[in-house]
Amino acid sequence: MALTQLNLGSELGLEVLHQRWYALILYQLAPVPTDFMELRRTVRGISTFNLLLRLNHLIAMGLIETIPTDDYSYQLTDDGVQFHQILTTLEDWGDQQLIRDLSC
Repeated sequence: MALTQLNLGSELGLEVLHQRWYALILYQLAPVPTDFMELRRTVRGISTFNLLLRLNHLIAMGLIETIPTDDYSYQLTDDGVQFHQILTTLEDWGDQQLIRDLSC
């Protein structure tokens, strides 16, 4: 049986990766709270308004959450931690490919 498209789960994961800001934000966050201003400093090139919009989308997706006592801090949810691990695995794979290509 030939495939003509990926399953919906794969499509969703690729959509998150495709959105540059989502991946950068998820890469910068951890399971411990990160202050909004710290996140603003580390995710460069995005306006404050767009960062807030992207954070709200990631909250709606269940990948990050705000801290109940502090609306200006964010952290990864369990699903966000899982996605963060996927990002670091992709980074490791890419680094290995670059090293291999440089050694040829």
